[in-house]
Amino acid sequence: MTPLILVVGFLGSGKTTFLKNLMPALALAELRPTLLINDYQNARVDAAQFQDLAEEVKALSGDCVCCGSRDELFSFLHEFEHAPDRVMIVETNGTTDSAHLIESLALDPGLKKFSLPIQLSIIDGKRWQKRFWHNSLEREQAKTASHVYISRKDSIGTDRVKAVENSLAEYGVRGVHTDPVAFAMELSTVAASMGAERDGFTPPLEHEHDHHEEANHHFSSCEIPLPPLVDRQRFREWINRLPEEVIRAKGLIVFKDDPQEFVVFQKVDASDEVQFFPVGKTPRIQTPLILLIGPQLPQDALNRSIGELSVDDSV
Repeated sequence: MTPLILVVGFLGSGKTTFLKNLMPALALAELRPTLLINDYQNARVDAAQFQDLAEEVKALSGDCVCCGSRDELFSFLHEFEHAPDRVMIVETNGTTDSAHLIESLALDPGLKKFSLPIQLSIIDGKRWQKRFWHNSLEREQAKTASHVYISRKDSIGTDRVKAVENSLAEYGVRGVHTDPVAFAMELSTVAASMGAERDGFTPPLEHEHDHHEEANHHFSSCEIPLPPLVDRQRFREWINRLPEEVIRAKGLIVFKDDPQEFVVFQKVDASDEVQFFPVGKTPRIQTPLILLIGPQLPQDALNRSIGELSVDDSV
């Protein structure tokens, strides 16, 4: 599989600067990065800065890759030529809904040769939570991150850095703090440990290599198969007990009281009720599964808990 990296951060947070420092570190790790840059106006200008630093650079100017430019992004990823030493990096624009993008990438059956997304959030140390009505978007972009980098540390002082770190913790941001060199080293380990492809909707813990090793790679999501038939009430009770690390849950399920109907479900926040959307007998995806979004997910415990849905009277 090819590691799939999403670099997310609010407008002007320092994503391009981080990537300029990351590219040489990836080269030292003997990795060949492909970089896709999405921005409203200057994607091609930014892309030109990386022509000598990345194996391949593509610009997506215009709408965000989680909505308007989504088809162009997915078309590029579907045509990507995989190799053991390659890494795919998507620099998103400043207003990306990272949870929605992770969800779309993880559930696309055409992208099984990519890893589940690894999200790096660039946190503007100077402007963090000083964006008025955009503060909530900035927080949401950080919450789904498996890795976090605070930019502009050299110009804001240690007190401000500490205040930002405390604020991130207060808002439940669980991503591992990193830097370009450390991140490149981790991607090298990820690339070396991955198998040939993600087989259908197999969760990370069921790849051929040691699942504990992969769990330490800090993916931003995980997929877990569900039983073929599930009791509806038992499922409601189970999903309402998901740990706080789970920021969003979405998937496909079949209930035993209506075994001919596939149902899409989603739960956006721990305090919200799960929502169900019947999709008929032959949806595009026909494998019952749940996609859990959130960094530092307790994957072993989540896998074990699925057994609660597999008791004799629910199958």
